[in-house]
Amino acid sequence: MSTFVLVHGAWQTASTWDLIVPKLLQAGHVVVVPRLSGLENDEVALSPAVTLGTHIDDVIEVLTRENLDHVILVGHSYAGMIITGVAEQVPHRLDRLVYVDAFIPDDGQSVLDLLPVPVVEMFRQAADTSGEGWRLRAGEAQLDMWGLKPGPDRDFVQSRLSDFSIRCFEEAVTLPTNAAARMHRTFIACTAKEYPARPVFQRFSDRARSEGWAYHELPTGHDCHVELPDAFVSKLLALSAVARSL
Repeated sequence: MSTFVLVHGAWQTASTWDLIVPKLLQAGHVVVVPRLSGLENDEVALSPAVTLGTHIDDVIEVLTRENLDHVILVGHSYAGMIITGVAEQVPHRLDRLVYVDAFIPDDGQSVLDLLPVPVVEMFRQAADTSGEGWRLRAGEAQLDMWGLKPGPDRDFVQSRLSDFSIRCFEEAVTLPTNAAARMHRTFIACTAKEYPARPVFQRFSDRARSEGWAYHELPTGHDCHVELPDAFVSKLLALSAVARSL
C-alpha cells in the first residue's frame, strides 16, 4: 500500500482528480487530495493574498495534520511549483515526486520566469483588462490551451474550473537546499501533437530526461489524468511497486 497525495494545477479544483481517486482506492492505496486556498469556488475566497506560498502551506498542513509519511506526491502543471516547495520544507515525509506535465523550478524562479514572454504578456493583459490586475478568469481559453477537444473530457474539466490569481505565478519558490533534487523524481509528459501548450512543458520533460529522471509519456493533451485515466493510474501503480521495492 502506498500513500498518494494529488495536487492539481492552475484554474482547476480538487475534483479534477475524480476519475483517478477511485481507481487508486480500489487498488488498495491511500489517496489524499488537498484543497488549495481560493480555488474551490465555495470555500476560502480567491484574493490577491493567495499565492504560491499559500498553496505550499496548504499541502504541508494536510501532510502534517494527517501525519502522512512515505508519500508519493503528485503535482500537475502549476503544482510542479507546489510539490517542489513542499519537498524543500518536509522532505522527511516524501518518498517520490511525480511531475505531471509540470513546471520544474530552480531556486528563486516563479512560473512567470519559466513561461515564454508572449504568454506572460497575455496573462498580464488578461489580469489588467478583466481581473482588477490580479484575477485570471477561467474559461474556454484554458480548455483550448490544454488541447481538450469538444466532448466528455472537455465537459468534465470545464465543470471543475476555477478562477486563478496571477500572484501565484508571480511568486518565486525558495529552495536553499534544493531538497527535491535529492529525491526520486518522475516526469509524466503529455505529448499529443495538436496540444497548444505542449511547447511550454516540453522544456521540462526534456530536462527531466537529460537529468536521468524516471520518464513516461502519454499521448494526450495537458489533462492526461482526464483523457486517459486508466493509463495514468497504471503509471502511478508502477511507481508504487518500485517504491515498495526500495
